[in-house]
Amino acid sequence: MPAEPPTEPIGVVSASPGVVFRLAMGLCRFLATVVFGLRLELQGAEHLPKDDGGHPAGSWMALPVPHRRWIDPFLLLLLLPIRPRVVFFADGRVLFRTRFRRFLFRLIGGVVPVWPHGGTKAFWAHIDAARQVLEAGAVFVIFPEAGPPSAPDRARPIQSGFGYLALRTGVPLVPMIVGGTGELYRGRRLVLRVLPATTALELAGHSAFAPPPRPNGPQERDAAHRIAETFTELTTAPVATLHAEIERDAAGDKRRWPWLTHWLDWDADAADAARAAREAAKER
Repeated sequence: MPAEPPTEPIGVVSASPGVVFRLAMGLCRFLATVVFGLRLELQGAEHLPKDDGGHPAGSWMALPVPHRRWIDPFLLLLLLPIRPRVVFFADGRVLFRTRFRRFLFRLIGGVVPVWPHGGTKAFWAHIDAARQVLEAGAVFVIFPEAGPPSAPDRARPIQSGFGYLALRTGVPLVPMIVGGTGELYRGRRLVLRVLPATTALELAGHSAFAPPPRPNGPQERDAAHRIAETFTELTTAPVATLHAEIERDAAGDKRRWPWLTHWLDWDADAADAARAAREAAKER
């Protein structure tokens, strides 16, 4: 881990994917669809923001739920338009855990590292990073859940942090439902269902023409919490519905290669716990 954990976007922030990124996505697509036989499906593409010419537009925030496995970010990368490019909030401990990961993510870019217990300084850095991404015309992806694992047909609790980013940037918000990633195996059907776009003010119950609440005040705090509550109400039924649909479709699957479920688990807390267990075993 670096002496001073970075909080700015890693790599060049741009809406245009570079050659390295395109090559990496080509390899990921080959692995996902040919080697692993995954059936990737995008639903609700008509809800994705478009420019006046009908082409995919950038400068909006993607909010996918539920986030269960390592494959969730790849599902967005493979199913959303390659341009404008997407940029993720990601656990800094995961990104910087090894030299190879540091090299890989600096080469490919597309991530903003988040560190636990960053405090006020990190909060302002994340606001600045989000603005950089959105002003460059890219798509900013935030998985807004937190907490322990939840039941298969529901998301974890939605946190209010993304509400502050949404209020201060004022960009469109696009809720997305991820289905099928709780259990992975060869041939698994995975779905990304896009819901209609909304805004922070709409989720907070304000008029579209109302000014955003003053930063750092009680009105902004209340609005951010209301955004999280409304987002929960908006996505609860779609999460359960998509889960039920996919499980019905998977009833006859042979479920080969079940190790795919945990193949690239990069959860930092789990990795820390595993390392501590190995060190304790060595001492014994």
